[in-house]
Amino acid sequence: MSLRPSALPKLTLCACYKSDPNPGPAAGRGTSLDTRFRVRIQGLSEPEDGFQATEADNAAVEWAVATVRALAGGTPIITNEDDCRVTIPWIENPGTADAILPERLAHADLKTGQKRNYCEQMAAYALGLMEQHFASEWTAHLLFCDQKEVVTHRFTFDEARQIVEAVVRKFHDPDKQPSVNEYCGWCVNREVCPARLAEAAKAIAVAEPGFQFELILADNDRLGKFLSACGILDDFREQAEAAARERIESGQVIPGWKIASRRGPEFVGNDDVGRFVAEIGIGPVLAAYGSLSAKKFRELWEQNLPDRPFPEELIKHGKASLSLRAAKSTTAATK
Repeated sequence: MSLRPSALPKLTLCACYKSDPNPGPAAGRGTSLDTRFRVRIQGLSEPEDGFQATEADNAAVEWAVATVRALAGGTPIITNEDDCRVTIPWIENPGTADAILPERLAHADLKTGQKRNYCEQMAAYALGLMEQHFASEWTAHLLFCDQKEVVTHRFTFDEARQIVEAVVRKFHDPDKQPSVNEYCGWCVNREVCPARLAEAAKAIAVAEPGFQFELILADNDRLGKFLSACGILDDFREQAEAAARERIESGQVIPGWKIASRRGPEFVGNDDVGRFVAEIGIGPVLAAYGSLSAKKFRELWEQNLPDRPFPEELIKHGKASLSLRAAKSTTAATK
């Protein structure tokens, strides 16, 4: 595997990480929104890439465009891909920033999906851009467009170099060992990784004679390890179910398993409901539909009443919920 700047945050957690060449629809959406961000900054027409952007997608891109223009403060913004290409020391493949603000000694990168750590990737871009612009400091702005949040990293030349060099050194270590982390599902080796297989084996051991579950429940350390092992086993289970379903559909027999079908739910389309609103009454109809999410109501308000301030007092807060999640590994802090 040749090094790419985008892989650095994953390699920080596991030096054996290898990108899946088929990243899936989420990555495709990210690429399409990146392209739309670039062309809107340049005032060009939308790309014909087959991607059907939703209202939420367009709103996310518009927020990113407005944000980077505000960050630029009237100074030039470079978004042409060729001009945004960044050559980085020790990394074979160049990176491509989404926008460079040369007079601000800064760049911006659009990110879709949930917020994650991108510090090492931004350090790599900053290192390459500092060399290109003969700068000793650089600022990287992460535009998390779905959350409409900006996360800013600031690097000196030495700080960026140390971060990148440390990851590259781990990657080239001949004695490197895989480690389980939040990016395992994106790795091409996820089904054969010895670290994941070892964790899964711990959960499988539940079925062995002599297993005493109460001992795991009574010990915090063992309980944490057991939950981690079960999480990995769930990932394998999904792949096993897909394989079993495909084989059963082709006529093969998987002992103890079959495919069960269930009739789809019945419903009345909103257009058809609308035909009878006057007769039924708007109150009962709205009550049947239930509450509207604050996010959706904001979108409707902005689209239909753009000149009126949003009534914040209408927002109600439901009861907070608690869920158990795996703790993420610590990564380099924002500078």
